[in-house]
Amino acid sequence: MSDLLQNIAIDLSENPYVTLDSQSNGVSRVYDDMWDFNAQNENVKKVMFTSIPQEHRANVQRYTLALLRHFQENDPADHVAVNRVKGWVDSLGRLIKSWGKSDFSLLSKDSEWREAKVGLKGRYSPSTLKIMATTINKLAKAGLASRHVRNKEICALASDHQEKQHIAFPPTIHAQILEKVVNTVDTYYTFRHDISQVMQQAIEISESYRCDEMKRLGVTEFDKKSEKAFDARLRIKLKHIPHNIPDFKFNFKGAWINSIIKDCLIAVGLFSGARYFELLSMNPDSFYVISGVPVLQGFTSKGNEGVPIPTTWVSHPIAEKALELAYEVAQYARSYHKSRLDSALSKGLISDDKYQVSLKELTTAFITIGRYRGEEIQESYLMNISNGLNLDSFCISSTDDEVREFDLLNPDWEGGLQVGGTLPKFSLHDLRRSFAVFMVRNKLGNLQTIKYQYKHKNINMSGWYANYAELARMEGLLMDGELFDMVQDATQELAVDAFDEIYNQSETLTGGAGERIKREKEDALQRGERVVMSREEITGLVRRNSLSIVILPTGGYCTNADCERLCSIESFVAENKPCNHEVITVKGAKTSAKQRERLITSFRNIINLGDYAYSRILAGYKEKILVIENTLKKHKIDFEPFTDTIEVLA
Repeated sequence: MSDLLQNIAIDLSENPYVTLDSQSNGVSRVYDDMWDFNAQNENVKKVMFTSIPQEHRANVQRYTLALLRHFQENDPADHVAVNRVKGWVDSLGRLIKSWGKSDFSLLSKDSEWREAKVGLKGRYSPSTLKIMATTINKLAKAGLASRHVRNKEICALASDHQEKQHIAFPPTIHAQILEKVVNTVDTYYTFRHDISQVMQQAIEISESYRCDEMKRLGVTEFDKKSEKAFDARLRIKLKHIPHNIPDFKFNFKGAWINSIIKDCLIAVGLFSGARYFELLSMNPDSFYVISGVPVLQGFTSKGNEGVPIPTTWVSHPIAEKALELAYEVAQYARSYHKSRLDSALSKGLISDDKYQVSLKELTTAFITIGRYRGEEIQESYLMNISNGLNLDSFCISSTDDEVREFDLLNPDWEGGLQVGGTLPKFSLHDLRRSFAVFMVRNKLGNLQTIKYQYKHKNINMSGWYANYAELARMEGLLMDGELFDMVQDATQELAVDAFDEIYNQSETLTGGAGERIKREKEDALQRGERVVMSREEITGLVRRNSLSIVILPTGGYCTNADCERLCSIESFVAENKPCNHEVITVKGAKTSAKQRERLITSFRNIINLGDYAYSRILAGYKEKILVIENTLKKHKIDFEPFTDTIEVLA
């Protein structure tokens, strides 16, 4: 043991308290297996040492305390985030596994550092190694070692396994997920109070019947056989509780209701892009409207040393319904947990800090709803999604087009989605990235404009940024900066995809700009050249703003990013002269073919009304249909010519 470590050990010989409660009473001591930080009221509330081998645990605890003391003393608020402390312990634990030692002052020696690097090589990802380097550098800053590690040095030891970014859903799969969760919200919203009341009644019947049966049998607990028989009789009793809730399923562990709450969580995530703990901080009061814009306000500790601060996301009214549904269906569980907490506090089984933290967790919409007998108190009452988000319930069976779109959106995951298969992963972080991509690919000004999933009109992305900026200026609200970055990345990716399709993939190009590019490519071929740009070249031009593009809901592209022409609106009367900035690729022409089918359906529905007042609309629809047919001919896409007449004019 080094002299430094011996001095630390001597100083801690009486095993002093590390953490205090809100009344400054000691809670956790240095050599406890768990340090309880409930009083700090952060997302991370405990630091565990049980994963550290017993022979090294005391050393890790000493060094961790020394780090904690140093950075508390050098912080104006005398505060260190619990998540930082946990990160130190995790990093030191990984170092022990690789190096086999826990006297971290030895890292000052080059020979020991070389030995540690040999053990680390190929074991961890670059991000994990960077965190480890930060921890070693913190040891140096606190005077516990004299080794400074650069990211470049430690990242050279990284595993060959490539870190993958979170996935973005292909549009049709995104729509399928969206449709399912919105249907859940719409179906059960009116029954939200009934569900909780029926479950409350079921609990009361269960407890009363259990008490009666135990008294009848003269026992204080059922054995395994008696418990099974009791459950069977109880199920029969519960079937007689009157209700008209669709597909309701009694389950005291809450599986059925939990699936509803998870769908609500996904809905709010899809309509906000918020992170896990940010979503878990929300309840029905989190939704409100500013200047006509629906927003959600939750709390984030990201970048704020673990201290929750309010942040805001532009959202959609469906989020309010989802929050109300999730909150109300779990009201019976909220009351049950509250009564257990009250009892435990009165008996001195939990501290006041734990009681207050738990009550705060129970004010959120997304809580755990399993029922427990006796006085058992849960570690956390926030919803646990460690078992996933019920991906199987979405019954995803991907098509060829969806697989191609998935590979395009997620190059890191190429091959991860197979035809007929489901998504390779499904997490709240995936919802967050999918939200950003969804925003960009559907040209949303703000989420007020989301209706009927993909029935959008063209709105320039700058409108969304303007909305956020205006809200921030007016209300002094903190906006999600990381989400902005994700939107910007998705915008650039989409522009690169578009130009790659135009210059390198589409066999035929139409539209004013499309014809011009086509001629340029033909002229180049005659000169023995090819107009081809690599994705790297395109990416560079897009990032330097040398290339810009707007993707139209009609399936085409507009190379004039500032254009506000009404040609982007599918129902507007078509113009005889094609736009000089428009490009229609083969893929865009296929989208136009689908648009043509919608226009024909709308045309025939209006015809059936037999109202002369609609004649000008019909004329515009017919002209637009014929223009699209001309595009389809150029792209050699088969169709049955539209020959309907406007009979109401006769």
